[in-house]
Amino acid sequence: MISAHSRRYPQSATVEKTQSQRQDSAIGTAYLLLAALAALVGGGVSVLAGMGVLPATGLGARLVQAHPALMLLYVVVPALVSGFGTLWLPRALGRENMLLGRLNLLAVALLAVAAVLTCTLADARFANILWSLGALMSAMAVLTTIFDSCADSRDQTSFSPFVWGEMLSAAVLLLTVPVFAAATMRTWLWPAVSPAIGAEYFAAPVGLIVLLAGFGIVFEMAARIGQVQTRPVAYIMAATAASGVVAWAKSSLEHGAESLNAQMVGNTLLGLCSLSAVCLAGLWLAGTWRARVSLRTPLLWGMGFLAVVAGGWVVQLVQGTGLHPALQLGALYAVCGGFYLWRGEACGFWYPQKLAHLHFALTTVATLCLFVSGMQVLGCALYGAAALVFVLAALISFQRDIPVKVGNARVAEMQAAGRTSV
Repeated sequence: MISAHSRRYPQSATVEKTQSQRQDSAIGTAYLLLAALAALVGGGVSVLAGMGVLPATGLGARLVQAHPALMLLYVVVPALVSGFGTLWLPRALGRENMLLGRLNLLAVALLAVAAVLTCTLADARFANILWSLGALMSAMAVLTTIFDSCADSRDQTSFSPFVWGEMLSAAVLLLTVPVFAAATMRTWLWPAVSPAIGAEYFAAPVGLIVLLAGFGIVFEMAARIGQVQTRPVAYIMAATAASGVVAWAKSSLEHGAESLNAQMVGNTLLGLCSLSAVCLAGLWLAGTWRARVSLRTPLLWGMGFLAVVAGGWVVQLVQGTGLHPALQLGALYAVCGGFYLWRGEACGFWYPQKLAHLHFALTTVATLCLFVSGMQVLGCALYGAAALVFVLAALISFQRDIPVKVGNARVAEMQAAGRTSV
């Protein structure tokens, strides 16, 4: 079988883009920009609220109310699924462009409008409906592109863990977003019997998406230095996605969120995510522990993701809670590391390494501050500074747009790292 690893990196980034490729690049960049702005606003709200300088009424109160939605709905999904799916999937699948380009463009427009409404309206239910429509459209564009590539492939080509993560994350969205939208509509139609819900209602599917898409990116980061068997990774991801969706849907449709049955299902879902995280991390370590590791910028973020998820698993094991917050925090490491990997090694463009290292250092220190009593405000401030450094590094990279030629030796190294197939 021919591995998809061997053809996901071009030998030159100087090939002229077609109109569809330029459209995909613009749409994918818009997704990432939306996620970055949502992270900046959400992080800034946390810092100002912690310092006590944010007004308790008006726009300040609405931004505090919108903080969970910004971080859960407008950072994870637009970046990990929609953004990287649009920018990276065609290259990973060996095709020129995404399918359903107009639908994808409409999706990013709906997500942007929903984000503005979330920050400005006191009642976010209409914004949640618009977000649901945009997320579904984006998921359909991703799945259609993957399935079309699989159907048209003349070779028995295996998917990389990144493609598996994107496909299963999009499938999770396709199956869970309608439940979220229906629950939101129910609070409109029967407000007397339906309790109000917010973005926290969708926290479990977001955790699943971070686990699937995040580990897909992390395995991609180590493709050059190790040989990981794709088949067990795909099986674990698929089992986690299927079981997690069923467990969450059953828990969401229970009458009474505090019922014993709902709590048991929720604990089962957390246990499943914990087991999957441990197994995927073990497979990553098994494939790379004998390799000569070069601490490239993307790999630093990948190790940070593994450390955060492992810490959340330990806290979950000891205290019974902690994995979901760790997965949400791990989304930050997956998004940032995925951007540097996509921009540098996948597309072959230069980005400022010193700023990228400063970005990682600030984020790491901020993460440690969150676990020290009395240092949470400083941690939020450092997250804000790290976000500004990230935006500066991305702007410099895109403004200069300097292609980095990939030598034949490096191409051979990348191909040798990806010989393993399903």
